[in-house]
Amino acid sequence: MPAAALVLDEPFDVLVAPPPPAAPAVSAEMAAADIPQVVALLRAAPQAAYCEWEDEALLAGHLAHSADLCRVVRTPSGRVVAALLAGSFGVRGSISHAVVDPGHRRLGLARVMAADALEAFRRRGVRRVFLAVLDGNEAATALWTGVGFRPALGERTFECDL
Repeated sequence: MPAAALVLDEPFDVLVAPPPPAAPAVSAEMAAADIPQVVALLRAAPQAAYCEWEDEALLAGHLAHSADLCRVVRTPSGRVVAALLAGSFGVRGSISHAVVDPGHRRLGLARVMAADALEAFRRRGVRRVFLAVLDGNEAATALWTGVGFRPALGERTFECDL
């Protein structure tokens, strides 16, 4: 082992190899089996602005035509620790939710999901993607501006629950 790869363990004066680097995060298409875990993540994250009508049946129907746009990051054991929900209509797309389990934040998971979702939008021919960020959510603002989003100047978002 090269000397640079060794770490001195002070209490025992034994040379120990450093731990291997963590594997890079990989996002995957969301599957119907992921939906209960995704809903639980969304419900636990106030910044996700989750609406109770976005239930498991609604999300299952959405996945039928948008699974390539909806992303998850799973642990090796299969637990969903991050999710992104998105959809498209013609040449416009939208990202409705992105959430990361608090114990897995600041690892780049949301950035990986965002990059993969944007690539899926490109493959579909989508030319513009919209999203909303709650006022004061600086982490989300940093994420989305970091992957190329800009505030829409002169526009205001309106919504209506049906």
